[in-house]
Amino acid sequence: MKGYKVFKPDFTCLGFKFEVGKTYEHKGELKICRSGFHFCRNVADCFNYYSFDPKNRVAEVEAVGLVESDGDKSVTDKITIVREIPWAEMLELANTGKGCTGLMNTGDWNTGNRNTG
Repeated sequence: MKGYKVFKPDFTCLGFKFEVGKTYEHKGELKICRSGFHFCRNVADCFNYYSFDPKNRVAEVEAVGLVESDGDKSVTDKITIVREIPWAEMLELANTGKGCTGLMNTGDWNTGNRNTG
């Protein structure tokens, strides 16, 4: 299952260091917000959990193991970091397709220094 994951500028998430092109396995129970590798199926949903900051890094991921989902968040026991997505491309992805109206696509998220100028 294709998805997206946000990382800190050093490509870490909760202290775990990731690298593009590598696959990671979680041993143990999967539990949303508790254990496993978390991701979102829609890139815009990632920013329900991470600050909308161009210093953060965004990657396309592939969940290649078991997947559990709850609303806009999913967790897997095996994840591949496919590629880093440049911030400009991420903005384009977040503002196209299903779900590109409403929350995060009006007001401060799509005006000012975020998507114009």
